[in-house]
Amino acid sequence: MTSRKQPSSFSLLSSPLGRSIAISGCLLILAVILMNGWSLRDSWQLSVNAARETAVNLALSQARQAEDTFLQTEISLREIQRNIQQRPPGEVNADELSRIMREQRSRLPQLHGLFYYDPSGRWIAWSTGRSPAGVNNSDREYFAYHRLNGHNNIHIGPVIHSRSTGELVIPVSLRLNDRAGGFAGILLATVRVDYFRQFYNYYELDDKDVLVLMLADSTVLYARPMPDSYIGRNLSSSHLFQQMLMKSDRGSGEWNAALDGLPRVFGFVRSERYPLVVAAGFDKTSLRENWLKSRLQDVILNAVLLAIMLAVGIWILRQVRINIRNQHELAHLRDELTTINHTLQSMAMIDGLTGLANRRQFDLFLRDSLKRAFRSGKPVSLVMIDIDFFKQYNDAYGHVAGDQCLENVSAALRGMSLRGIGLTARYGGEEFALILPETSADEALAIAWRAVRAVRSHHIPHATTTIPARIVTISAGCATLFSTNQEDDMKKLKQLADDALYTAKRKGRNQAATAGKAIDAGS
Repeated sequence: MTSRKQPSSFSLLSSPLGRSIAISGCLLILAVILMNGWSLRDSWQLSVNAARETAVNLALSQARQAEDTFLQTEISLREIQRNIQQRPPGEVNADELSRIMREQRSRLPQLHGLFYYDPSGRWIAWSTGRSPAGVNNSDREYFAYHRLNGHNNIHIGPVIHSRSTGELVIPVSLRLNDRAGGFAGILLATVRVDYFRQFYNYYELDDKDVLVLMLADSTVLYARPMPDSYIGRNLSSSHLFQQMLMKSDRGSGEWNAALDGLPRVFGFVRSERYPLVVAAGFDKTSLRENWLKSRLQDVILNAVLLAIMLAVGIWILRQVRINIRNQHELAHLRDELTTINHTLQSMAMIDGLTGLANRRQFDLFLRDSLKRAFRSGKPVSLVMIDIDFFKQYNDAYGHVAGDQCLENVSAALRGMSLRGIGLTARYGGEEFALILPETSADEALAIAWRAVRAVRSHHIPHATTTIPARIVTISAGCATLFSTNQEDDMKKLKQLADDALYTAKRKGRNQAATAGKAIDAGS
């Protein structure tokens, strides 16, 4: 029996068909390798971008938490300041003031203590136990600051050791003035560093991920997970302060941390209210390790697919076509999601210039208030507000000053207390509105007059107004309605308030007018 000689690999490769198959196979494998390498690179970049977005959101969350912490502290200091200033000079009851301070401290977990020092630095009242014997605080940084600065804003200083307990605390101080405007002492609130340490530890972060709270001058107030020896460091030469914060108050990037030199993916936010900066950073090495772990299964699968491609080239080509189609579908889906996100952003409920509710939120809130009023049987009041002679103001001062005027007026209106159930909105242009659920006509008129006085008290110069004081003023018209749950309730209420507004204007502006007693929408 004779045996048939099997073709060798070399003979197969020497044939045109063999060479074509070999070349096609190699090109296919190379193409797949390149495609997978590109996919891995894109996947890594997406992972980094996601980390940057998460870092910004985390920094924003911590900035809001820090603002709330110091805002509560500021409110406590302001209350104590009012208590002192309401008394005649020299008649401050130290024991009573210490009791008030202890009550304030017990309500705020972040507070280490509250203190009142006279102009020489002597302890007058405090919320902690006994004062250290012979201690004088005139040598503290905040004392020197308030001696030189006569403003009434709070001052947040670098971390210090408390002289009463030895704890690490952040001093938040407020200058006291005598009736002549001279330096009359200091109110001090000390915020525990451990309060931020405990709050930051709530987050499940890797050991090398960082959260850093800093003053705007780059002084570290607390850095997680660094030891306390890092507190007080000056980071003014860091990439964050040298470049990133020069461009924007909020953002992200990748750089080596100034604290320990490790590469991290950072997000940062500068506080709008206080001189604070918060940065959140994810360790890039840990991020890469976690990404590799998440991609390990894909890498193994791709290796198996490459082995199969050596024998089943056609099937691989088909899979490539499917993969390309899927990528196109993903790109299309991403475009749709981007469009949806843009749509959602355009539906934002806040006016970009003033920070007040915009017209959309105004309409939704008024409609909802009328529905609730129908169920409860209580009235809804609406105050329509218009800045007097605003066109002349724009013509005289320019649109930039006009925008600033709108911001100042909105700040005055925002500062009014609406019992927590009302809404202050920018209605459009120089028009504003106050929605006042469960408010009678008399109450609404009183609030409208408060708004007139609030804007007037800002003394915004207005050279082209006919108002004798030559300052920016407003006119306000208010109306009150008992809802009948009909579609035209909103229209009726707005028309009544608008008519009252024009009544105020006809009477000379700089005043409030009312449509009269509450109207039944069905009448």
